[in-house]
Amino acid sequence: MSSPWKACDIRGVYPQDVSPELLGRVGASVGSTLPAGARILVAGDFRTSTPALKAALAEGLMGSGAFVLDAGQIPTPVAYLAHRHWRTAAVLIVTASHNPPDYNGLKLMLGDLPPTPDDFDRLRRRVEQGAFRQQQGATETIDPVPAYQAWILERWEQLRHVPGMVVILDAGNGAWAELAPQFFAELGFNVHRLFCRIDGTFPHRSPDCARPGSLAALRKEVVRTGAHLGIAWDGDGDRVAFVDGSGSIVSTDEVSALLVRWLVPKAPQAKVVYDIKLSDTVRQAILGCGGQPIMERSGHAFIKRTMIERDCLFGCEASGHYFYRELHGGDDGLFAALMMTELVSQCGAPLAELRRTLVPFYATPDLRIPSHLLGYTEIVRRLRSILASAKEVAIDGIRLETPEGHILARESVTEPVVTMRLEGHSEDSLRHLIDACLKAFPEAAREISRQIDQMKEV
Repeated sequence: MSSPWKACDIRGVYPQDVSPELLGRVGASVGSTLPAGARILVAGDFRTSTPALKAALAEGLMGSGAFVLDAGQIPTPVAYLAHRHWRTAAVLIVTASHNPPDYNGLKLMLGDLPPTPDDFDRLRRRVEQGAFRQQQGATETIDPVPAYQAWILERWEQLRHVPGMVVILDAGNGAWAELAPQFFAELGFNVHRLFCRIDGTFPHRSPDCARPGSLAALRKEVVRTGAHLGIAWDGDGDRVAFVDGSGSIVSTDEVSALLVRWLVPKAPQAKVVYDIKLSDTVRQAILGCGGQPIMERSGHAFIKRTMIERDCLFGCEASGHYFYRELHGGDDGLFAALMMTELVSQCGAPLAELRRTLVPFYATPDLRIPSHLLGYTEIVRRLRSILASAKEVAIDGIRLETPEGHILARESVTEPVVTMRLEGHSEDSLRHLIDACLKAFPEAAREISRQIDQMKEV
């Protein structure tokens, strides 16, 4: 059994790693930390294990004197809005986000900031020690969907005037399956639904919309219908992915650069935080628009905290999270999807054409090396050996910068894998970096080649 305690959230297989007993203790710990009677919002995604875990979490909170606002099973972005709207002291969301169906977990915010690794380590120690306050709390059921709906329709009222835009919405049987088509239709879009029936077993595709294989059906449907845009969300609805009108996947590097070019010119000198895993084309886009780039370690909690603490206009992560000052530094997969539809409609050109206006870049996909094949420490040792004169950047894992480009290696915060990404200044430079890694990591060479080849087919 692996530990469900990750850097800033809980994630693992249900019930071996993440059990009702564990979440009950987490609830008791959080409730004991805050003043008695503190209002705490609890919500969850639509996985089959979520109701049992959410009930245990709420019971633990109430047993330690908290006043629980039960928001039910909803998309994660709706829970974040409810946290702000009801001004709760904390929000706890039972979800495993993009992980496979047999996983579950917990995302949380205490106050207005996501937890740091130190915060989470303190929570883990309190849970293990078990010194919880014994005091009876209370609960109230709320429905935040009407407030979210009213806000989203008012915020994007201008999209009602976009003539005849055809969109394919792929909810992957996840949290946006029912609400997203309704909202898009109310805004006047010509909506085609794909996997828009809630099913916590995710029968049609992986809940991870960042994986190219997850978008195969969406790509075919966009081509078949002649749609302008394909949109896909992850299991709990805070990530989003896009397919252009030709059926090609738009990389998160491209989405990030396009959104930077759309937002930053309206706010000169704005700060933009970007994931260290993203291509350098994103940094160039920020500078080219007069913005101030801030490189941050990969991970939702880290980018969101930097967004808030440094008052950034926009933030982007390689996995498909997009953050906005307008959302108090938060992310929302539906909001980001509507932002992209506005960008495409206002620019007056197909998304495929807009992509061609970006600076070319030469990078691998996010390569995922299972830890049992090769551990992080050994990967770093060998990289330092083959790139002895490289400049090291240690914001997140290790990034080795050379005259040909760079190699980034880091341990995943949610899964037992080491992620690597290589970027060259030219196609030949990238090929040299790839060849060097294949020779340095013979244990993982086949897996690296397979993932690179898979991306070429997209």
